[in-house]
Amino acid sequence: MKKIICLLVVSVFFLVGCSQDKKTTTSKTNESQGYVFKVKDVDIAMNEKTDDFIKSLGKELEYFEAPSCAFKGLDKTYTYAGFQLKTYPKDEVDYVNAIVLTDDTVKTAEGICIGDSKDQVVEKYGKDFKEKSGGYVYTKGKSELEFIFDGDSVSAITYTAITK
Repeated sequence: MKKIICLLVVSVFFLVGCSQDKKTTTSKTNESQGYVFKVKDVDIAMNEKTDDFIKSLGKELEYFEAPSCAFKGLDKTYTYAGFQLKTYPKDEVDYVNAIVLTDDTVKTAEGICIGDSKDQVVEKYGKDFKEKSGGYVYTKGKSELEFIFDGDSVSAITYTAITK
């Protein structure tokens, strides 16, 4: 009987020691510096090094690269379910340039997705926006968050890094 109890105690300690908590991969960039897109337990900030999180997103559905017009190196586009991640090169390191939400399966950190209304956007983000080409542009730190509307509904959402 003592052997069984000892075996159970050792087994419990072994199982507890081997268990892992689910952790969120967090941007090393301070969230107060700009908007953060959250997907698959990953926080992605504009101007963040992609090395900090890219593997956590899993295999992309599509990948495209082209010589950068604004920087020395290659601009890269990774397409995932529901969004595209666009990067820019600087000193041989890739940084987040933009995130484009492509359907309603993903949301902003504040809960807005394609198809939501202008009123819902203003309710979540406030009235401190610039109107641009029929959309609303919010600026926070070194990033912009743009909502384009088709009538009263959100038809596009784009996070953009301010690189200047």
